Amino acid sequence: MHFVESYRFWDVAALWARERGEDEVATARALARGVIADGLRAESVDPRWLVADHPPTGYPHVGYCAVTSAPPVLLRVEALEHLLAVARRNILPSREVLAFEFIFRNDFQAWLRTTAQPLPRFWFTDVEREVEA
Repeated sequence: MHFVESYRFWDVAALWARERGEDEVATARALARGVIADGLRAESVDPRWLVADHPPTGYPHVGYCAVTSAPPVLLRVEALEHLLAVARRNILPSREVLAFEFIFRNDFQAWLRTTAQPLPRFWFTDVEREVEA
């Protein structure tokens, strides 16, 4: 699984929760807080597929940036509102609302570094984890 470039939000929550022996909902809440407050980049649209002439269709999207020094991400409005509610009002994270958001491996690694958390086995090799330690 180390070669996977991105996972859906809930896949990260499930895999990371299993590895840590925690509840998926608690892990999803931590990820939501990471997106809203700590600069974890979750996206609804892969920026490599985005062309100025062809904006995303189907749902309204908005740019969001938790950390002013980082470039904004493009999220569905519904997903951003939901992540805000999870992080600020402590509502239950919804699989359905967050079904289309994904997290890139490099973004997850950068967030883990800035929050001083160890790299998980489900996405990083033992060598990468040793270098980080």
